[in-house]
Parts: sequence; C-alpha cells; structure tokens
Amino acid sequence: MPQDINARIKELQEKILSKRQQIDFERLNLANAAQLSDENRENPDSMEEAKNFNDPIENAVDKGEVKSLDKSEKELDELINELNTLRKS
Repeated sequence: MPQDINARIKELQEKILSKRQQIDFERLNLANAAQLSDENRENPDSMEEAKNFNDPIENAVDKGEVKSLDKSEKELDELINELNTLRKS
C-alpha cells in the first residue's frame, strides 16, 4: 500500500511540475499577445489611452486563451490539493 501511495505522490508531483510549466508558457503567450495586439500598436489620443490603461488583458487577447489559462490554474489547484491529501494520509 505505501508503494502505491508513494507512486501516486511521485505521479502527482510530475503532473504538477508539467502543469506549472504549461501555465508559465500560457501566461507568457498571453503577455506577448497583449503587447503585440493591434490595439496596443495604435496611436490613440491621450484621453483614449488613459481610458484603456487599466483594461483587463481579456480585451487585448483571445478569450479562449484566457479560459484555457484559468482551466489550467484550476487543474493545478486540484492536483496540489490531491497531493496534500495523500501526504496527510
């Protein structure tokens, strides 16, 4: 039984590492997409620029990418919770 738990813990640790790398990659892609979006390459007048300064990233990038990142973050939380539960048992 302890070997099964240890194997599951190791599997979860690997999945967590992989998910963290995926999230970092998705965040980097979102940041690059926001930086390179057409809206950011415009030369708006200063009032428009001030108005859009604090707009959420969703306004500059594909909403599917943001949903994918949110989903990945939730999956990571679930994996971490499962790992913590296993370690306590």
